[in-house]
Amino acid sequence: MEASKCFGPRTLPIIHNVPLCLKTNFSLFPRCLLQSQSLSSKKSTKHDLFRVKAETSGDLENTRPLTYYSPSLWGDHFLSVPIDESKFEALEKEIESVFKPKVRDMLMSPHSSDKERIRLIHLLISLGIAYYYENEIEEILHKAYGKLACLISDEDDLETIAIMFEVFRLYGHKMPCDVFERFKSEDGKFKESLVGDVRGLLQMYEAAHLGAPSEDIMDEALSFARYHLESLVSHETSSNLFNHVQNELYRARYHSIEILVARQYISFYEQEEDHDETLLRFSKLNFNFCQMHYVKDLKIVTRWWKELGIASKLPYSIRERNVEVYLGSLGMFFEPRYSLARIFSAKLTMILTVVDDTCDSYATLPEVKSLHDAFHRWDLRAMEELPRYMRIIYQSVFETVEDIDREMIARGKHGRLQLTIDEIKSLMIWYLGIAKWARSDQVPSFEDYMEIGTPSSALDDLASYGFIAMDDCDQKKLKEWFYSKPKIFHALNALFRIRNDIVTFEQEMSRGEVANGVNCYMKQHGVTKEAAVEELRKMERENYKIMIEEFMTSKAMPRQILVRPVNIARVMDLYYKEADGFGHPDQKLLQLIASLFLHPIPL
Repeated sequence: MEASKCFGPRTLPIIHNVPLCLKTNFSLFPRCLLQSQSLSSKKSTKHDLFRVKAETSGDLENTRPLTYYSPSLWGDHFLSVPIDESKFEALEKEIESVFKPKVRDMLMSPHSSDKERIRLIHLLISLGIAYYYENEIEEILHKAYGKLACLISDEDDLETIAIMFEVFRLYGHKMPCDVFERFKSEDGKFKESLVGDVRGLLQMYEAAHLGAPSEDIMDEALSFARYHLESLVSHETSSNLFNHVQNELYRARYHSIEILVARQYISFYEQEEDHDETLLRFSKLNFNFCQMHYVKDLKIVTRWWKELGIASKLPYSIRERNVEVYLGSLGMFFEPRYSLARIFSAKLTMILTVVDDTCDSYATLPEVKSLHDAFHRWDLRAMEELPRYMRIIYQSVFETVEDIDREMIARGKHGRLQLTIDEIKSLMIWYLGIAKWARSDQVPSFEDYMEIGTPSSALDDLASYGFIAMDDCDQKKLKEWFYSKPKIFHALNALFRIRNDIVTFEQEMSRGEVANGVNCYMKQHGVTKEAAVEELRKMERENYKIMIEEFMTSKAMPRQILVRPVNIARVMDLYYKEADGFGHPDQKLLQLIASLFLHPIPL
């Protein structure tokens, strides 16, 4: 089983209108990829001279579940990507002194109605600039929700209702789903007159992804909207809107990360005849400003990984995915101010991916047990009892955590890494359990499998790595809440485990890894793969709804904390829509990364 907490993009959305051009003389892609049009799948024939030789012990060596992972697509490429500091400062100045106050005035204008403000908030979200006005937006929506009944009493426009539903739910106000009943006819089905309202259907389609458990009408809305949007032909609407619809059908807004949504929406919005020039320029400046932040982060992460040099020291292949892992951290924290959270979560995820690959694809069961025991001691002296190659891993994890702790202490933040250490220890419990199944060819019951498989997804760990650097709430309260095992994280881990096991089923079976959710369900219930996948998809959807419900209704933490697990779920579809894109990245992933990190939007 692919036990990894890590993400890996699978496919690029159909970005019809996104210009992919950059005014620079340096190469946009690593030289090795320019020399070959296809990604290499050729296995290495000779290990690096500095790799540690595997220690053999007779028949024990034959139990190694060897797996080959392709090398990094990017290497240290981002170290050579130039950053113009003067341009960076100019962007920041123009945003802060010109556009930020101007748009605030638009948002807070006393001449605007509540519905107009809510529509503007939705547009700011779509363009990726709502985060500049978090306090103002929460104030507006808090007041507006108090008079919701009055706002919607006579409203019969589908697009307006769907936008209000979407915006309120995104900010923790659970607007009742029965508001969509008004768009049904007497037979209980959605009115056929809605079919011609393309913008209204599209908005309802997006809003339906924010449905909670038992909200059947949202499932009906999703099916109705998707069916008629898929039936749309190009001549029935503008080419700009048609392309936008195709993008949304390929990957729904809430199944994509916020900065990628903004990248695509800016291109769509620019072609709209009634676009606002101020908002358009602001969104372009903001995207380019964010992009420069991200490249700066990537330089730090890439340099750290290069200096660590762990891949060249091990006698087996690992998933070197520094850029892809950073993309996952970016999905969780896209706002520029969370640079440290992105860097910390990327570093910890990368180094623990090595642990995962080791337990999953190389170590013998006794070695996994030894590594488990060493991590539970959390003492450098514990590595004396480990095989030589494992000492490298253990020391790298230990020192990475200690380095982050020292950096936080230097910033006046003490005691923040204990949560991370505790989560690493818990993770090793799950890895050991998985290793026992894998090495014994045991097919557990589906329930037993999910009991270990769900927490081994460790997406709560991923969130906790970023929480280290956040100051959005009291750290003591945050730890207490996290240790209580919130329902939102259980749902997130479960939907990831199910999605991962579906897309990796064939390759895991080919490697003899029988502890897979699909396989466990098939064996227990005596059904075909297709029937098992159908049932698991239902479970995936239900867990997604539970996560949305918890996000909207939980009052234990502020929105800036609760939105992180939701953002992690938004990353998932990029990586596991059709296959395991993290383990086996392709050219489409290169294009996606280039669109976010290498191609600024022309002004």
